[in-house]
Amino acid sequence: MDMRKGLAMQEILDAAAELAEEKGLENVSLLQIAEKLGIKSPSLYNHLSGLKELSTAMAKMALDRLECAIRNAAVGRSKETALMAMAFAYRRFAMENPELYKTILRFPTYQDSEIQEAGHAVVRVLYQVMEPYHYDKERTLYFVRGFRSALHGFVSLEGAGFFQNTEADVDRSFERLVAAMLSTLNIREED
Repeated sequence: MDMRKGLAMQEILDAAAELAEEKGLENVSLLQIAEKLGIKSPSLYNHLSGLKELSTAMAKMALDRLECAIRNAAVGRSKETALMAMAFAYRRFAMENPELYKTILRFPTYQDSEIQEAGHAVVRVLYQVMEPYHYDKERTLYFVRGFRSALHGFVSLEGAGFFQNTEADVDRSFERLVAAMLSTLNIREED
């Protein structure tokens, strides 16, 4: 008999995220989650249909947390200051939650409407911060794509250990990368 009644889906997701960070995302099983929660694994099926649904729910949770982190970083700031703060929040999220961050990378393959909306919410924050620049839709899109790509590239390389044993400070390298991206914002494009 299960010792826990009233188990909430968020508890399952939190346990799965903790296990993912401890053992690696690919090594998380429903049995391990049940053991961590002190329940029998069949009880998990009252909340989800299996690993695929768990994976989808974890990706949504990761996107929600990332959106919250970058939105909070932008609050009270504008333009370059907001974007710099958002970049550091993005990096901090990826560094503190490397396995959860991996679930976000699967986002384009998810067909779930909630995942799609959560992913779009992250991008919307960037678009909101870009509004004071009064760029047209196309130029804003190009900047947002480039900015996200630069952030993702840096945190992916850093997470894989590529910046160890170097003479250049990694924090300073990240700051310079973001500053270089931001320096393009005030350049007028030629027709």
